Amino acid sequence: MRPKPVSSFQFPVSSLALLFLILLLLPGCMQQAAPVPQQPTDYSYDLVVKDITTWPRTVYVGQNYSVRATFQIYGRHPPLAYHVNFLDGNQTLYDGNVYNPELIHWVEFNMTKAGEEPKNLRAEITNIDPLHPEPESIRSNNIMRKTIFFQPIGYYGTCDACMHLYYDAVNFVMRQAQSFTVDYELDVHRIGFYLRAPFPNRNDSAILVELRNDTGGKPGSLIATSTINAGEVGPELGWHYAHFQNVTVPPGKYWITLMINDTKSYGVQWARSEGNPYGEVLDTMVLDLMDWPEWDYKLFDFVFQIY
Repeated sequence: MRPKPVSSFQFPVSSLALLFLILLLLPGCMQQAAPVPQQPTDYSYDLVVKDITTWPRTVYVGQNYSVRATFQIYGRHPPLAYHVNFLDGNQTLYDGNVYNPELIHWVEFNMTKAGEEPKNLRAEITNIDPLHPEPESIRSNNIMRKTIFFQPIGYYGTCDACMHLYYDAVNFVMRQAQSFTVDYELDVHRIGFYLRAPFPNRNDSAILVELRNDTGGKPGSLIATSTINAGEVGPELGWHYAHFQNVTVPPGKYWITLMINDTKSYGVQWARSEGNPYGEVLDTMVLDLMDWPEWDYKLFDFVFQIY
């Protein structure tokens, strides 16, 4: 019996498949990987006038105060510089450039003796970085306008829906007084009283208004006087003003007194609150010439305002 011939080399089928796969992939592995495209740096940002504020928050007539404009940058790559403009009406408070700005920046100015007229303030921020301009579509908040109103000294809650008002008589027998305290020098131009007259008074009948120092918690020495025409006070509640000239008082406590010396006048009624929404507890007094001819305390507040 003759032996079977032996093949010189036999390759398994599975090994052939693996070799074929390697030959297919080899050209791709030899090539260098294509670089991933780099995204350009995002220089977009938003310049914002964040707020215009005062300090103190509530400013009273005659008070010194400060105004502040605050600016903010939103974005990861702020500009190299921007321009700030801050106006009080037509008066320029600040006009300048800010270089290498922080994310939040402000400008602040001290103002003296707030008047009766409101302040119209305007703040604007503008990019001056030519390489990275701010997008046109988000520039609407680059400008802010705000009107600052100044409050008179006193208590002037006159809304009957918010509070219930009562009335105290002012005539040739009854005199009323209200105190107030200021912590700054005050120029007194006019004092307002919320009054009504249940019966008409003669046009030559005058309401005497006195501004007095405080002496031991009561009306003291006279500072200034003025008058209100009692004939102009009608049956409906309304504001009536006594005007003063060249009256300046230093910080301290003062009294306003209201009286009528005309015995033929029916007098008026001065609106008041129930309780003490304003000032101290013992800050109103009455002088009843028919009952007790000395100033006596009352536990409420009259409706008044000082400009």
